[in-house]
Amino acid sequence: MEDEIEDFLNENSVCYDRFTFDKIMRFLLENDYSHEDAKDTILYHCSLSQIIFEERIYNGYYRKIEVDQIISEDLLELKNQMFNKLFNNKN
Repeated sequence: MEDEIEDFLNENSVCYDRFTFDKIMRFLLENDYSHEDAKDTILYHCSLSQIIFEERIYNGYYRKIEVDQIISEDLLELKNQMFNKLFNNKN
């Protein structure tokens, strides 16, 4: 199992967007990491952008990420806003 986790972290070592961060966090949570241990593991293994530090780590949003969610609520809202903007521009 540790090899699988290490391989996953190596494949996702560059984490510049919130979608990727949440994917990594959920993967670690699914593998019995606590929120704090998952955050620390990501900090150690991944290159992160400023938006990740601000919105996910510094503001503590990583604690709200749950395994049973497909997508975080704030990212779903962002996705819907982008879709609506794109759709409205085509009309």
